[in-house]
Amino acid sequence: MSLKVTPGAPITVEARLNGVALTLIVDTGADRTVISPEAIERAGLGSQAGRPVQVVGVTGTSTATLVTVPLLDVAGARIGPIVVVAHALPQTFRGPGGPDGSAVDGLLGRDVLDVFTLSVDTASGRATLTPR
Repeated sequence: MSLKVTPGAPITVEARLNGVALTLIVDTGADRTVISPEAIERAGLGSQAGRPVQVVGVTGTSTATLVTVPLLDVAGARIGPIVVVAHALPQTFRGPGGPDGSAVDGLLGRDVLDVFTLSVDTASGRATLTPR
């Protein structure tokens, strides 16, 4: 899958959770994939039981919930069931950020990225996400 790279902007990828489109930031520094509770609700998975967990990031420490989602479709790969972190994103991620100017729904972490080869070519303004 080819992704657009814009200088100074995060690389985003379209994903599907329970058939619902999401925009996720490719985050090679995140151990786990993070999806906002609103996106999980939109996908009809808001009733999933979860387990509280402390998350530590550049914005500090907060409490989130680990939730098992049945299937996450990313760049032609179907991953799941997978445990994701349900956590509200900082305000800086909620604004326009998707390829169509939509809000970002989460972060695609290394737990999912590990099944891909990620190549970034800033000179051409493209990145590729290829299932291994």
